[in-house]
Amino acid sequence: MNTNDAKEYLSKRQIPHLFESMLTGLMYHRPEDPLGFLENCLQKARELGGPEYVAWDTFIMPDRKPLPPITSAQGKKAPCKLDSGPGPGPYRRYDRLPPIQAQFSIESDSDMTESSGLIQEYDVFDPLKPRPHIIFIIGGPGSGKGTQTAKIAAHYDFECVSVGEILRNQLLQHAPSDRKWELIAQIIANGELAPQETTIEELKHQFIKKQDAKGFIVDGFPREISQVFTFEEQIGSPDVVILLACSNQQLRQRLEKRALQQGRPDDNTHAIEKRLETFKHNITLIAKYYQERGLIIRVDADREEDDIFTDIKAIVKEKLFSKEEEPKGL
Repeated sequence: MNTNDAKEYLSKRQIPHLFESMLTGLMYHRPEDPLGFLENCLQKARELGGPEYVAWDTFIMPDRKPLPPITSAQGKKAPCKLDSGPGPGPYRRYDRLPPIQAQFSIESDSDMTESSGLIQEYDVFDPLKPRPHIIFIIGGPGSGKGTQTAKIAAHYDFECVSVGEILRNQLLQHAPSDRKWELIAQIIANGELAPQETTIEELKHQFIKKQDAKGFIVDGFPREISQVFTFEEQIGSPDVVILLACSNQQLRQRLEKRALQQGRPDDNTHAIEKRLETFKHNITLIAKYYQERGLIIRVDADREEDDIFTDIKAIVKEKLFSKEEEPKGL
């Protein structure tokens, strides 16, 4: 059996899809008996009728605890509630998840191909130096992530990293002549998420290029639970995750307005609905994972930019800086 025959066999029987779902469940639950957990997954797959009936989250049984409620900044109430968690500490290192044994990736000179072996792992940051702060700002499309990321980065002299902007720039440069980016362009235009391995590698490049940065504000990442696991496996854990909570009505209005002003390929009507659906589908598990680790804070984003910015500044100040190390003028 040659490589193409093997790929066809695996694809036809939905084996990669089954393995991805099992690995997602395994990394989410981290059971004491992983072999027993995987045996139960296989048994459940049989009961469902086979791998073709397995969804990506079939083996995740989330405890549906709601996030802390959004609190308006109007009046004297606190704008948000800080979840308790371990202090950041300048030399704190982060446990990585075990590497995934196989993944499917898009190669620049071919169609979808399987890359076997361990995911390439290396130290993105110098292990002998304090790791720069890492803040994730997540939220639905049109929630104002880019605006708030830029404001916070400028305020704290951190590096601003926009995953969406990086991918769009790469598409402009490479899509006309590069098969890989041509495929990614089609994916994004349909409102789907860019391939995980591409997103993670682009993030790594940004971190490596700016080793002396005080910190990084990452806009629009992670967008699915598998990205959470892969980032933690290959890089580490963020210091804080800020969720900009915005109503669907507000998101649609902002996206439609932006489509008229900027003409972004992922702001067409079909893509907008698909992106909103994808966000709603993925955010529950992402939020639950970070909530359990005391890392996520939810902020009401149905307000004016300056009010949201004030709230985020308070969050960053409390979560990242003690009075002794707080930058002057903040």
